Amino acid sequence: MKKSEILILSVAIFFTIVAWVVIDIYHIQKKINAQIGIKPAHIPNYQMDQEIIGVLKQKIE
Repeated sequence: MKKSEILILSVAIFFTIVAWVVIDIYHIQKKINAQIGIKPAHIPNYQMDQEIIGVLKQKIE
């Protein structure tokens, strides 16, 4: 085999192993979250009061 063929083969094997490990970690994380019952965090949508921002800007000046 030529060096370029060995390089391509080794890179393909490397990426296959990396993808396998990442998918396995993701699967384990989802399984643990399902067993514990962790739900995704809900981030509320806050709206800033423009009057407060105006007062703060005046204090800075």
